[in-house]
Amino acid sequence: MVQEAEHRIQWTRCTRPHVVFFSGGSSVVSTANDASTNIMRLLAGLADPLLAPVEGLPKGAHVVQLACGTGELSLALARRRLDLRVTAIDVNPTVLDAGRAGAAAQNLPVEFRTMSMAGLDLADGSVDAIISRMGMFLPGTAPFDVVAREAARILRRGGPLSIATWSDLADSPYTRIGLSVLRRLLPEGAVPDMEVVFSESARPGAFEGYLTDAGFLDIEAEWFQWETEYPDFEAWWEFDAGFGALKPLFDSLSAGQRAGAREVMADMIEEHRTPSGGYRLPATARVITARR
Repeated sequence: MVQEAEHRIQWTRCTRPHVVFFSGGSSVVSTANDASTNIMRLLAGLADPLLAPVEGLPKGAHVVQLACGTGELSLALARRRLDLRVTAIDVNPTVLDAGRAGAAAQNLPVEFRTMSMAGLDLADGSVDAIISRMGMFLPGTAPFDVVAREAARILRRGGPLSIATWSDLADSPYTRIGLSVLRRLLPEGAVPDMEVVFSESARPGAFEGYLTDAGFLDIEAEWFQWETEYPDFEAWWEFDAGFGALKPLFDSLSAGQRAGAREVMADMIEEHRTPSGGYRLPATARVITARR
Protein backbone atom coordinates (compact mmCIF):
# COMPACT_ATOMS: atom_id res chain seq x y z
CA MET A 1 0.00 0.00 0.00
CA VAL A 2 1.38 3.41 -0.98
CA GLN A 3 2.15 5.70 1.96
CA GLU A 4 0.74 3.15 4.36
CA ALA A 5 1.21 5.42 7.39
CA GLU A 6 -1.15 7.98 5.87
CA HIS A 7 -3.84 5.55 4.74
CA ARG A 8 -5.22 4.48 8.09
CA ILE A 9 -7.76 1.83 7.20
CA GLN A 10 -9.98 0.00 9.65
CA TRP A 11 -11.74 -3.06 8.29
CA THR A 12 -14.05 -4.08 11.09
CA ARG A 13 -16.87 -6.55 11.35
CA CYS A 14 -18.59 -5.89 14.64
CA THR A 15 -19.66 -9.00 16.54
CA ARG A 16 -22.44 -6.91 18.08
CA PRO A 17 -23.47 -4.38 15.44
CA HIS A 18 -24.91 -1.06 16.50
CA VAL A 19 -28.69 -1.36 16.25
CA VAL A 20 -31.08 1.48 15.50
CA PHE A 21 -34.84 1.06 15.24
CA PHE A 22 -36.74 3.18 12.74
CA SER A 23 -40.51 3.22 12.37
CA GLY A 24 -40.97 6.16 10.01
CA GLY A 25 -42.27 9.67 10.43
CA SER A 26 -44.20 12.35 8.63
CA SER A 27 -41.06 14.21 7.64
CA VAL A 28 -39.57 11.13 5.97
CA VAL A 29 -42.30 8.82 4.75
CA SER A 30 -46.05 8.93 4.30
CA THR A 31 -48.52 6.27 5.36
CA ALA A 32 -49.17 5.11 1.79
CA ASN A 33 -47.94 1.67 0.72
CA ASP A 34 -46.29 2.89 -2.49
CA ALA A 35 -42.81 1.89 -3.67
CA SER A 36 -41.14 5.17 -2.73
CA THR A 37 -42.62 5.15 0.76
CA ASN A 38 -41.60 1.58 1.44
CA ILE A 39 -38.02 1.87 0.21
CA MET A 40 -37.68 5.00 2.36
CA ARG A 41 -38.95 3.01 5.33
CA LEU A 42 -36.01 0.70 4.84
CA LEU A 43 -33.31 3.28 4.15
CA ALA A 44 -34.33 6.07 6.54
CA GLY A 45 -32.61 4.34 9.45
CA LEU A 46 -29.26 5.11 7.79
CA ALA A 47 -29.72 8.89 7.84
CA ASP A 48 -28.11 9.57 11.23
CA PRO A 49 -24.84 7.64 10.72
CA LEU A 50 -24.42 9.00 7.19
CA LEU A 51 -25.07 12.64 8.03
CA ALA A 52 -23.10 12.80 11.28
CA PRO A 53 -19.71 13.29 9.51
CA VAL A 54 -20.99 16.29 7.51
CA GLU A 55 -23.13 18.11 10.04
CA GLY A 56 -20.12 20.06 11.38
CA LEU A 57 -19.38 21.69 8.02
CA PRO A 58 -19.19 25.50 7.94
CA LYS A 59 -22.04 27.65 6.67
CA GLY A 60 -22.31 27.64 2.89
CA ALA A 61 -20.41 24.37 2.41
CA HIS A 62 -21.34 22.39 -0.71
CA VAL A 63 -22.51 18.79 -0.14
CA VAL A 64 -23.20 16.42 -3.05
CA GLN A 65 -25.24 13.23 -2.82
CA LEU A 66 -24.25 10.64 -5.42
CA ALA A 67 -26.93 8.39 -6.95
CA CYS A 68 -29.56 10.20 -4.91
CA GLY A 69 -32.75 8.53 -6.12
CA THR A 70 -35.57 10.72 -4.81
CA GLY A 71 -33.05 12.56 -2.66
CA GLU A 72 -34.46 11.79 0.77
CA LEU A 73 -30.98 11.82 2.32
CA SER A 74 -30.31 15.27 0.84
CA LEU A 75 -33.68 16.49 2.08
CA ALA A 76 -32.90 15.16 5.55
CA LEU A 77 -29.61 17.06 5.53
CA ALA A 78 -31.31 20.24 4.33
CA ARG A 79 -33.85 19.99 7.14
CA ARG A 80 -31.00 19.87 9.64
CA ARG A 81 -28.75 22.46 7.97
CA LEU A 82 -30.59 25.02 5.85
CA ASP A 83 -27.34 26.98 5.58
CA LEU A 84 -25.62 24.32 3.46
CA ARG A 85 -25.64 24.12 -0.32
CA VAL A 86 -26.93 20.63 -1.16
CA THR A 87 -26.85 19.08 -4.64
CA ALA A 88 -28.39 15.67 -5.38
CA ILE A 89 -27.41 13.88 -8.61
CA ASP A 90 -28.77 10.83 -10.39
CA VAL A 91 -29.03 9.51 -13.96
CA ASN A 92 -32.79 8.94 -13.71
CA PRO A 93 -34.84 12.08 -14.50
CA THR A 94 -38.01 10.52 -13.11
CA VAL A 95 -36.68 10.09 -9.57
CA LEU A 96 -35.12 13.54 -9.76
CA ASP A 97 -38.52 15.03 -10.58
CA ALA A 98 -39.94 13.29 -7.51
CA GLY A 99 -37.07 14.72 -5.46
CA ARG A 100 -37.73 18.23 -6.73
CA ALA A 101 -41.38 17.88 -5.83
CA GLY A 102 -40.45 16.75 -2.33
CA ALA A 103 -38.05 19.65 -1.89
CA ALA A 104 -40.66 22.15 -3.09
CA ALA A 105 -43.34 20.71 -0.81
CA GLN A 106 -41.03 21.09 2.20
CA ASN A 107 -39.51 24.39 1.01
CA LEU A 108 -36.01 22.92 1.13
CA PRO A 109 -33.18 24.40 -1.00
CA VAL A 110 -31.87 21.17 -2.59
CA GLU A 111 -30.69 21.25 -6.20
CA PHE A 112 -31.39 18.11 -8.27
CA ARG A 113 -29.22 17.49 -11.34
CA THR A 114 -29.13 14.74 -13.96
CA MET A 115 -25.59 13.42 -13.93
CA SER A 116 -23.63 10.16 -14.14
CA MET A 117 -21.28 9.16 -11.34
CA ALA A 118 -18.86 7.99 -14.03
CA GLY A 119 -18.49 11.55 -15.34
CA LEU A 120 -19.42 14.18 -12.77
CA ASP A 121 -20.02 17.61 -14.28
CA LEU A 122 -18.37 19.32 -11.31
CA ALA A 123 -15.02 21.07 -11.11
CA ASP A 124 -11.98 19.56 -9.41
CA GLY A 125 -12.00 20.21 -5.67
CA SER A 126 -15.29 22.12 -5.86
CA VAL A 127 -17.23 20.04 -3.33
CA ASP A 128 -16.86 20.16 0.46
CA ALA A 129 -18.44 16.77 1.25
CA ILE A 130 -19.92 13.74 -0.51
CA ILE A 131 -22.70 11.50 0.79
CA SER A 132 -24.33 8.45 -0.76
CA ARG A 133 -26.87 5.96 0.52
CA MET A 134 -26.39 2.64 -1.31
CA GLY A 135 -25.90 4.24 -4.73
CA MET A 136 -22.18 4.99 -4.98
CA PHE A 137 -21.00 1.37 -5.02
CA LEU A 138 -24.16 -0.34 -6.24
CA PRO A 139 -23.41 -3.30 -8.52
CA GLY A 140 -24.63 -2.77 -12.04
CA THR A 141 -24.20 1.00 -12.08
CA ALA A 142 -20.87 2.71 -12.86
CA PRO A 143 -17.55 0.85 -12.38
CA PHE A 144 -16.44 1.09 -8.75
CA ASP A 145 -12.93 2.34 -9.56
CA VAL A 146 -14.25 5.08 -11.87
CA VAL A 147 -16.78 6.29 -9.29
CA ALA A 148 -14.13 6.40 -6.56
CA ARG A 149 -11.78 8.45 -8.76
CA GLU A 150 -14.53 10.87 -9.75
CA ALA A 151 -15.53 11.36 -6.12
CA ALA A 152 -11.91 12.03 -5.18
CA ARG A 153 -11.51 14.47 -8.06
CA ILE A 154 -14.39 16.76 -7.10
CA LEU A 155 -13.83 16.64 -3.33
CA ARG A 156 -11.63 19.30 -1.76
CA ARG A 157 -8.60 18.32 0.30
CA GLY A 158 -9.75 17.27 3.75
CA GLY A 159 -13.38 16.97 2.69
CA PRO A 160 -15.38 14.07 4.17
CA LEU A 161 -16.94 11.18 2.29
CA SER A 162 -19.81 9.34 4.03
CA ILE A 163 -21.47 6.40 2.27
CA ALA A 164 -23.47 3.25 2.95
CA THR A 165 -23.37 0.17 0.76
CA TRP A 166 -24.98 -3.23 0.45
CA SER A 167 -22.26 -5.87 0.52
CA ASP A 168 -24.42 -8.82 -0.47
CA LEU A 169 -28.05 -9.74 -0.99
CA ALA A 170 -28.39 -11.19 2.50
CA ASP A 171 -27.85 -7.76 4.03
CA SER A 172 -31.18 -6.42 2.77
CA PRO A 173 -34.51 -7.93 3.82
CA TYR A 174 -35.84 -7.08 0.35
CA THR A 175 -33.62 -9.63 -1.38
CA ARG A 176 -33.01 -11.95 1.57
CA ILE A 177 -36.72 -12.67 1.97
CA GLY A 178 -37.96 -12.07 -1.57
CA LEU A 179 -35.49 -14.39 -3.27
CA SER A 180 -36.12 -17.14 -0.72
CA VAL A 181 -39.85 -16.97 -1.39
CA LEU A 182 -39.42 -17.04 -5.17
CA ARG A 183 -37.03 -19.99 -5.05
CA ARG A 184 -39.57 -22.00 -3.09
CA LEU A 185 -42.26 -21.36 -5.69
CA LEU A 186 -40.44 -21.40 -9.02
CA PRO A 187 -38.55 -24.27 -10.68
CA GLU A 188 -34.82 -24.55 -10.17
CA GLY A 189 -33.00 -22.09 -12.41
CA ALA A 190 -36.04 -19.86 -12.96
CA VAL A 191 -34.74 -17.25 -10.50
CA PRO A 192 -31.53 -15.60 -11.76
CA ASP A 193 -28.37 -15.95 -9.71
CA MET A 194 -28.45 -12.34 -8.52
CA GLU A 195 -25.85 -13.07 -5.86
CA VAL A 196 -23.10 -13.27 -8.48
CA VAL A 197 -23.58 -9.57 -9.25
CA PHE A 198 -22.54 -8.81 -5.68
CA SER A 199 -19.49 -11.09 -5.70
CA GLU A 200 -17.07 -8.18 -6.05
CA SER A 201 -18.73 -5.99 -3.43
CA ALA A 202 -18.79 -8.94 -1.03
CA ARG A 203 -15.02 -9.37 -1.28
CA PRO A 204 -13.42 -8.27 2.04
CA GLY A 205 -11.94 -4.80 1.76
CA ALA A 206 -13.17 -4.25 -1.81
CA PHE A 207 -14.77 -0.85 -1.30
CA GLU A 208 -11.95 0.34 0.91
CA GLY A 209 -9.45 -0.70 -1.72
CA TYR A 210 -11.11 1.37 -4.43
CA LEU A 211 -11.17 4.42 -2.17
CA THR A 212 -7.51 3.95 -1.24
CA ASP A 213 -6.47 3.67 -4.88
CA ALA A 214 -8.42 6.86 -5.65
CA GLY A 215 -6.48 8.77 -3.00
CA PHE A 216 -8.82 8.79 -0.03
CA LEU A 217 -7.34 8.81 3.48
CA ASP A 218 -8.50 7.87 7.00
CA ILE A 219 -10.86 5.20 5.67
CA GLU A 220 -13.04 3.61 8.32
CA ALA A 221 -15.62 0.93 7.63
CA GLU A 222 -18.02 -0.76 9.99
CA TRP A 223 -21.16 -2.81 9.90
CA PHE A 224 -24.32 -0.94 10.84
CA GLN A 225 -27.48 -2.80 11.72
CA TRP A 226 -30.92 -1.29 12.09
CA GLU A 227 -34.55 -2.37 12.15
CA THR A 228 -37.43 -0.97 10.13
CA GLU A 229 -41.09 -1.44 10.98
CA TYR A 230 -43.65 -2.05 8.26
CA PRO A 231 -47.15 -1.33 9.61
CA ASP A 232 -48.79 -4.45 8.17
CA PHE A 233 -48.23 -7.34 5.79
CA GLU A 234 -49.59 -5.44 2.78
CA ALA A 235 -47.01 -2.69 3.21
CA TRP A 236 -44.21 -5.25 3.19
CA TRP A 237 -45.73 -7.28 0.33
CA GLU A 238 -46.14 -4.19 -1.86
CA PHE A 239 -42.47 -3.38 -1.30
CA ASP A 240 -40.96 -6.83 -1.74
CA ALA A 241 -43.20 -8.07 -4.56
CA GLY A 242 -44.09 -4.78 -6.25
CA PHE A 243 -40.80 -2.92 -6.51
CA GLY A 244 -37.40 -3.15 -8.15
CA ALA A 245 -35.60 -6.19 -9.54
CA LEU A 246 -37.92 -8.74 -7.92
CA LYS A 247 -41.14 -7.27 -9.30
CA PRO A 248 -40.94 -8.96 -12.74
CA LEU A 249 -40.37 -12.33 -11.06
CA PHE A 250 -43.37 -11.92 -8.76
CA ASP A 251 -45.44 -10.64 -11.70
CA SER A 252 -44.63 -13.84 -13.61
CA LEU A 253 -46.33 -15.99 -10.99
CA SER A 254 -49.73 -17.50 -11.71
CA ALA A 255 -52.64 -16.58 -9.46
CA GLY A 256 -52.15 -19.79 -7.49
CA GLN A 257 -48.40 -19.28 -7.18
CA ARG A 258 -48.93 -15.69 -6.08
CA ALA A 259 -51.29 -16.81 -3.34
CA GLY A 260 -48.72 -19.39 -2.30
CA ALA A 261 -45.99 -16.73 -2.30
CA ARG A 262 -48.03 -14.60 0.06
CA GLU A 263 -48.46 -17.53 2.45
CA VAL A 264 -44.77 -18.43 2.35
CA MET A 265 -43.74 -14.82 2.89
CA ALA A 266 -46.15 -14.38 5.78
CA ASP A 267 -44.69 -17.49 7.43
CA MET A 268 -41.13 -16.28 6.87
CA ILE A 269 -41.65 -12.90 8.52
CA GLU A 270 -43.92 -14.10 11.32
CA GLU A 271 -40.97 -14.15 13.73
CA HIS A 272 -40.61 -10.40 13.15
CA ARG A 273 -44.22 -9.52 14.01
CA THR A 274 -44.70 -6.76 16.57
CA PRO A 275 -47.46 -6.45 19.20
CA SER A 276 -49.08 -3.79 17.01
CA GLY A 277 -49.45 -6.25 14.13
CA GLY A 278 -46.63 -4.79 12.04
CA TYR A 279 -43.27 -6.33 11.20
CA ARG A 280 -39.89 -5.16 12.45
CA LEU A 281 -37.29 -6.33 9.96
CA PRO A 282 -33.50 -6.19 10.41
CA ALA A 283 -31.04 -4.95 7.80
CA THR A 284 -27.28 -4.57 7.74
CA ALA A 285 -25.06 -2.30 5.65
CA ARG A 286 -21.44 -1.19 5.42
CA VAL A 287 -21.02 2.42 6.51
CA ILE A 288 -17.77 3.86 5.21
CA THR A 289 -16.22 7.25 5.96
CA ALA A 290 -13.05 8.75 4.53
CA ARG A 291 -11.33 12.04 3.81
CA ARG A 292 -9.75 13.39 0.70
